[in-house]
Amino acid sequence: MVLASGTWLFPPILFAQDSDNTEFVRPQREFGELPSWQNQMGYDRMPVSEKLLLGAPIRREGLTPRLTLTEEYTDNVFFTARNRGTDYITKIAPGLGYRSSGRDGQLSVDYSVESRVYANNINQNRAVSRQNGELFGIWNLSDRTSLTVFDRFESFQDPTEQQIPGILGAFGRTSINIAALMVKHRLTPSVDLLANYGNFRWSVDAPGAIDSMTHEGEVGARVRETQWGRTTVKYRFRFFDFQQGRDFQSHSALITQEMDLSETLVVSGTIGAVRVEPDPSTVEVLAQASIKKSLGDALYELSYMRDVFPPSGGLSQPLVGDFVRASTKIRLANNFLFDAGLTWILTSTSSDDLTVHTLKWNVGISYTPASWLVARLGYDMFDQREDILGTSANRLANKVSLRMIATF
Repeated sequence: MVLASGTWLFPPILFAQDSDNTEFVRPQREFGELPSWQNQMGYDRMPVSEKLLLGAPIRREGLTPRLTLTEEYTDNVFFTARNRGTDYITKIAPGLGYRSSGRDGQLSVDYSVESRVYANNINQNRAVSRQNGELFGIWNLSDRTSLTVFDRFESFQDPTEQQIPGILGAFGRTSINIAALMVKHRLTPSVDLLANYGNFRWSVDAPGAIDSMTHEGEVGARVRETQWGRTTVKYRFRFFDFQQGRDFQSHSALITQEMDLSETLVVSGTIGAVRVEPDPSTVEVLAQASIKKSLGDALYELSYMRDVFPPSGGLSQPLVGDFVRASTKIRLANNFLFDAGLTWILTSTSSDDLTVHTLKWNVGISYTPASWLVARLGYDMFDQREDILGTSANRLANKVSLRMIATF
């Protein structure tokens, strides 16, 4: 059995997107944008090497090509519970980015394709083993109305490399596409009206997998009570369309409070309820909380989310997911950056027919020896312990990698 968790993280990925994901300085600071070494010096005056170190795109109009080379060691190349095998993998990934901006908006597009060479499992060598694409555009339709378009495509072979950790218990070709269309209208100086549509498609080329398509719509209003706080009220509808089996839908009501407690501390919290149909009696609590802190040359973030989604793969009960995330970036010195992250997920049903613990954490040090080159030495661990319909498995993979990215 293979299940997907993409829809669990659907709301924060799609609807927590800011209208501008590249600027660090704005005329009026938005919620969640903490002062740090990134914006104290100003983005335009930041050395190019520092932008690369932070993973921020170089602000250059037109096309920007790049080349990524990675050498990796893994102790579980097929992410199996038994008969784990080691391998050394060489990854070569050319990429191309495009950016255009003007008075009425901006557009950015990025695409990369990765080829792999395995030292031991040469039958896994692929000219196209992974693809990543992203599109982001924002248009100011008027002085008070903006339209944002977002799409992210990801196709990968190894489940431990997914950007959204979840239940992917088989080594097979997985494709994920997330798309969103977001409209914001400034009704008054302190009230915004919000309307969003999102689409999530998940498929995997493995026996027993069930492809799915999720449609999600939101309407709501955001009220800024003060310069440092705002409240958002939303209604969310989801329709889950499974390739096989019964389709489901859910209705959610949520209220969110966001506060800047200080210039370096931002907190937010969400509470709500969801009803899963066609069983109207199934009502669960939704929750979300996050803390962002800037301290000197360090950025810290801790978040929690609880979401509920309809069953798939033959299960007859809604699934409940609890997510915990922690991350940090610390600027050690000029052109040196330390990063670490942890993601923990607990997925279960009320009858315990399915219980999955997923733990993923990483640590690394990046260095930019030149304005066009960044190198990162990192360690990643992916641990998945599952008990599905009486069948237990423990999958563990450790990786060490050296990655170099050249931007031209």
